Amino acid sequence: MKNMKDNIRWVIQSNLINDGDLQELRDGCTDIGVEYESVIVLPYSKQMPEFTIDDKINIYYGSTTFMYNLYEQLNAPIGLFYNHETYSMVNYMDKWGEYMLNCDAHIIKVGDFFKEDRDPEENVFIRPDGDGKEIDGQVKKFKDAVPWLERYLKYDNRLTLESNILVGPAYNLFKEWRLYIVNNEIVTASRYRKDFKLSKSSEDIPEEMLEFARERISEYSPHDSYAMDIASVHDGEYYIIECGCLNSVGFYHADIKKIVRKVSEYICTSKETIN
Repeated sequence: MKNMKDNIRWVIQSNLINDGDLQELRDGCTDIGVEYESVIVLPYSKQMPEFTIDDKINIYYGSTTFMYNLYEQLNAPIGLFYNHETYSMVNYMDKWGEYMLNCDAHIIKVGDFFKEDRDPEENVFIRPDGDGKEIDGQVKKFKDAVPWLERYLKYDNRLTLESNILVGPAYNLFKEWRLYIVNNEIVTASRYRKDFKLSKSSEDIPEEMLEFARERISEYSPHDSYAMDIASVHDGEYYIIECGCLNSVGFYHADIKKIVRKVSEYICTSKETIN
């Protein structure tokens, strides 16, 4: 493998990022002798921050805004693990079927959802189809969901009447984990929720859950490196909630330095293959 110091650079957003995570990212780079640059990203802006582009491969970390701009303006660079077509709930449901938590949900445009004939008291789970974070995934009564979405339409131009959203039943989840996958291998994981409350743990990582994830990864992956969220219900079954772009996910209690090292090694090896 070529020297990572001569081939890799991390470009890390320094604003609107958890301070502890930011320091771990920087320390992870320092530990393996890899350069990093800090950038400021304007929320919801298409303006790209200035950073070095040369013979080194840049690996990026930051907000969804930063990742979208990189994808569109730099033509999906190597150090960005994102694909607009594959990071979508409709794709996950097609590829993983019954193993998806929301396999019984449907994808619908916001404007068409407003026209649906539903019981006003019905609880529905709503989230974006893609990975754009236009809205937060929420369980709402139908009577409350419509005005909630209308507020997004009024104040946030990322959501439109033509935007696709997932609408499905609400589930009683027990625990939720995030797995960090590099080159289709799980490198670290963290529990982040228990009984619908934030609950972070790097210790509560059941082997049965990891084996479930490995089986799903062997069936399909939306990218070679990504994050996968998994839930358990109270009967002990596991389901995929969603996947996300590794460049912009939260870390909870995952081993950030290990992610930095594994991603850097993988990208350095990829550069050898490309060259």
